[in-house]
Amino acid sequence: MKFNYLLWCLLALFVACKNEPATLSSEQFSKSEGDCTQACAEFKVRYPKVVVGEKVLQDSVQRWVENVVRNYSVNTEEAPSASLTLEQAAAGFIEMWKADQPEVAYSFEVTDTVLQTTPEYVALRLNGYMFTGGAHPNSFSELAVFEASTGKRINKKAYIKDEQKILPLLDIAYRAEKKEGFDSGFEYEAGQIAFPEQVAFTEKGVLFHYNTYEIAPYVMGDADIFLTWIDLEGAAKHPYGLKK
Repeated sequence: MKFNYLLWCLLALFVACKNEPATLSSEQFSKSEGDCTQACAEFKVRYPKVVVGEKVLQDSVQRWVENVVRNYSVNTEEAPSASLTLEQAAAGFIEMWKADQPEVAYSFEVTDTVLQTTPEYVALRLNGYMFTGGAHPNSFSELAVFEASTGKRINKKAYIKDEQKILPLLDIAYRAEKKEGFDSGFEYEAGQIAFPEQVAFTEKGVLFHYNTYEIAPYVMGDADIFLTWIDLEGAAKHPYGLKK
């Protein structure tokens, strides 16, 4: 009887642990070369790391971080190559500085944000900034949602059901945020708004992000638009199976 009770307690504890959201920490990596009082290359990354959670989730988040950093810091104008660690990406960025303009300060920086963690999903964001000479720096944001139990990245097609129905809502919100730019005569590059590349959901709704240059001139900047599940009724499927 005592054995059965102990077994039941252990089973209950195991189930409870499996229903706990993953725990993440922010890790730091940095490397620089040159005299930063004059000109140097600085590479700084603050990134999310799963410290309590499934191994497949830990690996998937780490690969995503490394791929984002690689794509923006090393392969900004070419197709992605083999995976690079943060150390390798930093070395590549510094080598690019040495070969291009060692008399100009180069900078690459990434910061992380945990949008939400639940027992089912982990939603993350990386914001980046890069300057390698030129008229202005470039910035970017990347969003991702992972299934906590499998580490699988959730494609927006799994929950966005009708982009055409959502576009008018995005247009209204974008025009309201960028009113000054539109009043000054700036317009969408294609003449109309397009669906963003960066999308992530939470329990309350969906975050849509437009990177600089994605749909409008540089002067318009980037934009965050958040629409609730009620706003998206009929055009998006709630991944949690709940009505909000």
